[in-house]
Amino acid sequence: MIVSIISIIVAVAITVFDQITKFVIFGQPAHSVIGNFLWFESTLNTGAAFSILEGKSWILIAISAIASVVLFWLVFSKKHFTSKTEKILFGIILSGTFSNLIDRIFFGGVRDFISLRFIHFAIFNIADMAIVFGVIILAVYLLIRSIKKDKK
Repeated sequence: MIVSIISIIVAVAITVFDQITKFVIFGQPAHSVIGNFLWFESTLNTGAAFSILEGKSWILIAISAIASVVLFWLVFSKKHFTSKTEKILFGIILSGTFSNLIDRIFFGGVRDFISLRFIHFAIFNIADMAIVFGVIILAVYLLIRSIKKDKK
């Protein structure tokens, strides 16, 4: 139970940080933070990653809401298959999913502002980073756990 509470505290902290950064930075003129490496450049993404399902806000709201409920359930699940590490990672993924859900409901899309101009990558935000890093670390964790089980 303690790990579940810690996971939710982490999720709330990341969500609040993401919302604060969006509030402070979004809408400002594009400007360089670190040369041509990192820019803050505001854009409202009405789709999902890389503008997939652009303009389909209600579908994305429904998907995000369902994903948030499932992730919240996984954080508090007492099933034996959910480890402490997984609960923390589910909390991190939940933070990004929920924070972007807030944007979709109140702004009609997700407020993105981080631009890596040197590689011409999609513009993203803190919530997106939480989702991506959480999923990557979870995948690596599950892969390593699976390999260890196979060796036994």
